[in-house]
Amino acid sequence: MRWQIPEGDIDVLSVGEALVDFISIEAVGKVEQANGFRRYLGGSVTNLAANVVRLGGRAAVAARVGDDPFGRFVRQEMEQQGVITDYLKTDAVARTTLAFITCSAATADFVIYRGSDARLLPEDVPQAAIELARVVHTSTFALSQESSRTAVLDTLRRARDRGCLISLDPNYHPSLWDASRPPAEVLAEACQYVDVVKPSRDDCQRLFGTDFSLSDCAQRFHDWGVRKVVLTQGPQGISIYDGGQLLRVKSRDVPVADATGAGDAFWAGFLVAILDGRALYEAVLFGREVAELKVGTVGPIAGIIDKGTIYQKITAARGEAST
Repeated sequence: MRWQIPEGDIDVLSVGEALVDFISIEAVGKVEQANGFRRYLGGSVTNLAANVVRLGGRAAVAARVGDDPFGRFVRQEMEQQGVITDYLKTDAVARTTLAFITCSAATADFVIYRGSDARLLPEDVPQAAIELARVVHTSTFALSQESSRTAVLDTLRRARDRGCLISLDPNYHPSLWDASRPPAEVLAEACQYVDVVKPSRDDCQRLFGTDFSLSDCAQRFHDWGVRKVVLTQGPQGISIYDGGQLLRVKSRDVPVADATGAGDAFWAGFLVAILDGRALYEAVLFGREVAELKVGTVGPIAGIIDKGTIYQKITAARGEAST
C-alpha cells in the first residue's frame, strides 16, 4: 500500500520540541556519573527534521526556544543544517529546554529541564505552514504538557483536514507528563488523526505496562485509529502491523557508539522513503539503514547519508521481510 500524500514545498513539518542535548563525553550509566558533556541540537522532532534534510528533503520545525544563548544556538544549528526556521518562535518568558543524556549503546539515562518547548501555541503553527506540508510529524514529548498539547492536537486536526500524512512518535516518559490528563486519554485523542506510529519496546512498556504483549500494544494503537504501527524491538527486530497482515524485519548487529537519536533517524529514513513512493516494508528497511548509520556516531543526528547507496542496499535486502 502507498499513501496518497498531497504535494507541497515542505516534505516534513515537525511540530513540538526544539532543545539542546548535552551528551556525556564518556560512556556512563547515569547522568550524575558524567564528568563533562558536549552540546548538540536536540529534540526528537528537530532531530528528525535535520535527518530529512540530510536525505535531500525539505523540513521545517514549529517550536519555541528561549531568548537566551541556548535558543540562539538552536536556531543557528537548524539554519546551518538547512532546516527551515520560519516557524521557530522565540519565547520572551521561558528559557530554552535542556536535556542531559548519557552516551550509551543502550537506553540512555537522561535529565530534562523543561522550558520554552511546552509553551507552543496553536497560532505558532500557521495554516499556511500546514498548507505547504506533505507530512506533519510530532511526538508524545510535545503532548506531555500544556500549552504545547493543545497546539499539537489543533495542528493534527488541521493537518488531517488538509490530507497530510501524519506521523506520531509515542516517546512517552512518565517523568515528563503533567497530571492534568492521563496519557492514554491524550494519545487516544491524538491518534484519531494519525496514520503511522513507531513505538519502541520501551515505549510500549512505559505506556501499557509489562503485562501487555507487543501485539496488544499495536492493537491498542489500531483501536485508537492509527492505520500502521511500526514497532521497533532492538535486537529482536522490527514488526509492522497494519491491522491485518504482520511483517517482520530482522535487526542487524552493527557497532554502536551512541544510541541517542536512533529512533529519530529511523523515522526520517522511513518518511523520506514513503515520500519517494516506496512500499511500507521498503520504507522500514530504509529507516533501518539510516538508524544504523546514526548509531555509529555520537550525537542525536546521523552523519553523512548517501540516499542512492541506501536504496541500492534495500533492493538487495528486500527478501528479509517475513510474515
